[in-house]
Amino acid sequence: MEILTIPTATHPLTAFFHPAASGRRRPLLVVCHGFCGSAEGGGALDLAASLQKQGVSLLRFRFTPHRCLSQQVAEIGAVMDFCHTELTSDVALLGRSMGAAAALIFAASGARKVSGLCLMAAPADLPSTFRGILGADYERLATGHSITAYHAGEPVHLDSDFIRDFDRYDLLWAVRQISPTPVFLIHGLDDDTVPVEHGRQLFAAAGEPKQLLLLPNHGHSFTGCSERFVSNITEWLTRQIFPAPL
Repeated sequence: MEILTIPTATHPLTAFFHPAASGRRRPLLVVCHGFCGSAEGGGALDLAASLQKQGVSLLRFRFTPHRCLSQQVAEIGAVMDFCHTELTSDVALLGRSMGAAAALIFAASGARKVSGLCLMAAPADLPSTFRGILGADYERLATGHSITAYHAGEPVHLDSDFIRDFDRYDLLWAVRQISPTPVFLIHGLDDDTVPVEHGRQLFAAAGEPKQLLLLPNHGHSFTGCSERFVSNITEWLTRQIFPAPL
């Protein structure tokens, strides 16, 4: 593993690069974590180990914490620019939860070629998702107030611009734009944060080629259950996105 520093317009991002066993300039999967997630979570390390054996590199990075979707999209753009310049132009994106929304918006923008898109626990509608998460605090944001919520005991400070930014994006429209880029949606059937209906809506709206994996007895977090999806993602990437020779 290599620790990398990726420049953006305002500040650097920390990234972790897991090169394929066959070399640095191999096809690459970039992993975008969830809003309160981490670059280390969600099975990223297990996925890196699986992909490295198959000739695919993995890069995971840390978003600036608790920023709006527009900033996340811009940070993915900086990461993709770095990858295309320093590593390879054969880059797929994987996003989890809000990171999936940001990855989808970036892919739909056409700013850089995205070879494939994997969306895990992806919202189809961010306002309804965050209304469910924040409850009455969402209405306080909607009336121009700032709030402090807590995740795993840690404070998360948000202002009204965070939810106003959602108005700039239509995720169902975005997923319609990415075809023929292959999309793979993974969702837990027992997800209480982003209900599985979001995944079904995105899948219905997406063009071909597309694939949907629904995980029974599975909630929103992908931590500690990588055996349930790592082989599926590895197979999808090596069969459809980066086929042999590798």
